[in-house]
Amino acid sequence: MLSRRHLRIRVMQALYAFYQSEQKDIRRSELELLNGTEKIFELYLTILQFFNELAYQEYMYYEDMPASMVTGKRKTAASTLKSIGFLQWIEENKQLTDEVKKRKISWQNDIDIVKKAFFHLRQQDAYQEFIVSDTHTAEQESKFLKWLFKELFSTTDFISHLLEEKNIYWAESLDLVESMVVKTYESAKGASSFQLLPLFKDQEDDTKFMQELIQKTIRDDAYFQQLIADKTKNWDADRIALVDIILMKMALCEILNLSTIPVKVSINEYIDISKDYSTPNSKSFINGVIDKLVIELKTQGKIQKTGRGLVE
Repeated sequence: MLSRRHLRIRVMQALYAFYQSEQKDIRRSELELLNGTEKIFELYLTILQFFNELAYQEYMYYEDMPASMVTGKRKTAASTLKSIGFLQWIEENKQLTDEVKKRKISWQNDIDIVKKAFFHLRQQDAYQEFIVSDTHTAEQESKFLKWLFKELFSTTDFISHLLEEKNIYWAESLDLVESMVVKTYESAKGASSFQLLPLFKDQEDDTKFMQELIQKTIRDDAYFQQLIADKTKNWDADRIALVDIILMKMALCEILNLSTIPVKVSINEYIDISKDYSTPNSKSFINGVIDKLVIELKTQGKIQKTGRGLVE
């Protein structure tokens, strides 16, 4: 489920593309923002379906295993991926199956990647330790699933590279999707009662937030640029990172136009985002500039907040 931080990051990325584009098409940027955000849910479904395909590759591996010339029996495992309740749910849940079919999500054209992932998995001690035991506690399954995700999507890079080829924003959305997968697993209140997570907490409200943020940041761009320029006269404009400029404009947009969001929340959110998406010094720079502007704008009576978003 997308938090407001994730929505702000998506808007930041859309604005970065807008400012870098020769054709400044606001409507197109807005549509790409909304469509790209919706694609995160598709990534979530794609990852769940990947685990389904991975479990099937394991099943086929043991099915195709030749019988021992000594015992006449096939090699097998005390536990398999298909024995995990969560992966059984992925395979059998109708809502998930319907969503996958509706969006035409399939790993069949990339089945070699799934096979490569299972080959890699078989070499890992954690997997070998898991399959030799025929019983696992819920805590052990949870720990194994978290390890499985990180091992295949963080430790190795061939799957993330494939996902990035499919959608440029997918690779950097993996941390978010990992948390969604974990929350899906933890949503169970009883055996096999997992719930597919929605992408938005409130789709109408969250969509409106993104639209207002991108539209009004672009609409008031010249004004925000001037405000920032007045407080950075001692800085060479070419040395200020574009991401910092965008984050400050977005912060000003929220402070001046989105009346229900507290000023401190806006400032803290953009400072936090700058830690991951800009330079090491961006945090202090953005904080200093926006703090000065807030004092000035408040004195001028230009900051109007309502409810719990009142300026302190």
